[in-house]
Amino acid sequence: MAATGAGTKTHKMTEGNPLTTVLLFAIPMILSNLFQQLYNVIDTIIVGKKLGTDALAAVGSASSITAVFVQLATGLALGGSIVIAQYFGAGQNEKIWQCATTSAIFSAGVALLSTIGIWIFARPLLLLVNTPEEIVSMGVTYLRFYFLGCVPIFIYNALNGVYVALGDSRTPLRFLIISSVINVLLDLFFIIGLHKGVGGAALATSISQVVAALLAIWDMPKLLAEFERDKELPFFDGKLLKTMLGFALPSALQQSIVSVGSVVVQATINSFGASVIAGSAAAAKVVNLATAIPINYSNAFSNYVGQNIGAGKMERIWPGLRASILSCGVLSLVMTVFFEWFPEQIIKLFVQEKETDIAQVIAVGSAYIRVVGAFLIVFSVFMIVKAVFKGSGDMGWFILVTLLSFFIRLVLTVGFAPVFGVEIIWWAFCAGWTIALLVSIARYLQGGWRKKGIVKRGS
Repeated sequence: MAATGAGTKTHKMTEGNPLTTVLLFAIPMILSNLFQQLYNVIDTIIVGKKLGTDALAAVGSASSITAVFVQLATGLALGGSIVIAQYFGAGQNEKIWQCATTSAIFSAGVALLSTIGIWIFARPLLLLVNTPEEIVSMGVTYLRFYFLGCVPIFIYNALNGVYVALGDSRTPLRFLIISSVINVLLDLFFIIGLHKGVGGAALATSISQVVAALLAIWDMPKLLAEFERDKELPFFDGKLLKTMLGFALPSALQQSIVSVGSVVVQATINSFGASVIAGSAAAAKVVNLATAIPINYSNAFSNYVGQNIGAGKMERIWPGLRASILSCGVLSLVMTVFFEWFPEQIIKLFVQEKETDIAQVIAVGSAYIRVVGAFLIVFSVFMIVKAVFKGSGDMGWFILVTLLSFFIRLVLTVGFAPVFGVEIIWWAFCAGWTIALLVSIARYLQGGWRKKGIVKRGS
């Protein structure tokens, strides 16, 4: 593993064995997101067990909308992260402070506008996605309380991008462990103790996001302590923002298109009724937990790619790619075995035994995770290969293969679910991943991504 300076929190990934360099950096990132996904799972379990199928379905419908904004936050943060990683790899550190503050300030502004929009349009949005009338009110309550934490979510994502770009994946892990524990405790307090229903679940999440954001803001000066900041320079720089948006906006647009499309998919699911919504909502939380492994491993690897391209060490990319596919594939295989052997037992964790429609909820959720689980390795390889495009700044192809995967899923879902039933939706995931992987491999072998570096060494 590449050495860092004494007393610093940053870490360069331009030296050392690629397998250990990426793996040791990826593990805290994976654990961070697993904690985040885990408390979402626990949220869902508590809602399903204590509040019933309708409440679980309401949260499922609302979550398709919240996902749009979470993905938007992630996309905006990506621009700053790519630029910082390549500046850092090239040793051009004078812009890092301004990149961090500019990204956070801009993200906060976007989040504030998003919050206002949701408070005004929560009900029309839920009706737009075919949410059954009997659960719309609960969905509105969930959305409004969840979005009280929207600004902290965007700020945390922006600052997390800085940590990742500079090679510090352990500090965000500590923050998410703290916020996850707080979220679970508040879930129990609001839902069981105060009987606040789905609003209590959303408020617990919002408060935990505030804690995570405040911890990141408090710690950021320590992370950036080794980089000199010119106090004459403003915290917000329009020119730097333009550079970051060159990468952030295409990614944010892609993320938003995918998320809006996911809302369309959710609308298709909603047309099958509350039991199907509940079963798919439970399964989606579990699948998100599993896909967090390759998603975060790929984020770690894209940082590795960015730093090494910035340092002019292109020869380290292929060994890193090969090692990442191997190690991430093994982790995904473990999840596949778990999904194939225990699907019914997993879904039963989310539902009340006394519910009259429990059989359908379990059947839908089990089919979902069994089908998707069989393709987790395909998803892992896809994420790792396209991470090369993100880390190198080859955003056109990164976005292209992501949208290709999504549109295949969307077309199969909207076009065939009314004919073949809800099961086609799970198979649509797998078809999208498989075809997009083949295209990604072709682009990697063609090598155009090698010419997409952001910074010029020695300038």
